[in-house]
Amino acid sequence: MTSGRASGGLAHPTPSPGGRETGRPHEPRSGIARTTGAVLRRDGLRLYGRSAHVTGLVAVGGLLLTAVAFLAAWPTFDAIRQGAVRARLDEDSYAPDGTRVQTLWLVLLACLPFLVLLLHLGCTALQTACARAVAAPGGSLPRGRFRTVLGVYALRGVCVWIPLVTGVLVQGYFTTTLFREYTVLVPQGEHPRLFPLLRHGPPLLGLLLTLVLRFGWALAPATAAREGLRPPAALRRSWSLTWGRTASWARTLAVALPLGGLTVGLYVLLQAAARPARGGTASLFLTWGPDNTYAAHVAGVLAPIALALLLTGALVLPPAHTALTVLHQRLAGPGERQPASGPATRT
Repeated sequence: MTSGRASGGLAHPTPSPGGRETGRPHEPRSGIARTTGAVLRRDGLRLYGRSAHVTGLVAVGGLLLTAVAFLAAWPTFDAIRQGAVRARLDEDSYAPDGTRVQTLWLVLLACLPFLVLLLHLGCTALQTACARAVAAPGGSLPRGRFRTVLGVYALRGVCVWIPLVTGVLVQGYFTTTLFREYTVLVPQGEHPRLFPLLRHGPPLLGLLLTLVLRFGWALAPATAAREGLRPPAALRRSWSLTWGRTASWARTLAVALPLGGLTVGLYVLLQAAARPARGGTASLFLTWGPDNTYAAHVAGVLAPIALALLLTGALVLPPAHTALTVLHQRLAGPGERQPASGPATRT
């Protein structure tokens, strides 16, 4: 028989010689923040090392994806450049044609799923590492496999963004010329009351549903990592843990709200600090790349955003995933682990 108390304030029931957990679990004495701090003091160096490694790989993948996007958009950049040169020779002003700008946006939208996949791969690697850190020492290892946790991130990402995207599309269909030329289905002058409702209602409703779903599924990756549940079951389990009791959603809100505020605040600060990289990136592009000021401008705009995203993820994700894993452990209870949908697999 081994002691059921783990270091850092984590509690586990006493396992029997056959590997099953027996006895009443001990109630944890320390709070979620204190337990998260204890885990980070014990394994923080390893977790941040994994974070730096993952961030580097995501940066390389993002750089390759950006290069592919610039190659796909280069005919448009070249056409814009030639138009500007002709306008300068004619001593006329120049603005890029709307269809060419729309083409650049379409290239960006086509690259977004691959960029999100890169971010999900990094989050999955950190989530599984944090789940192992919270469980050790003295506890059973997490059951979830890498591909299972990645599937949770992918399924949650699709389901969470559906309401917001649908709301924006409904707004665009009725109140703009996005889906037709020079025609608005509900003009503001003819429908002064209906137009504001369609203009602001669907996006706000979609945003509200997105926030509710994201909050209810906040523990889904940690659930998949610790319990080995498949993506749909992990989403249902997270929803029941979060919204099951008033105390549960209050504790989840108390953890998720500071983490969200910290993430947004750190990103804003880092993007402001990385703003000087905008001019340097544009100059570097013109020095070592083609002579196209429009492409250089786009590269300069993307550089601070990319730097801020990578640094924010590298700094925030280890403590955030650790805190959410500890929260899942407290809400689920050490004796309430659900059976995995497949054979238990240790990672």
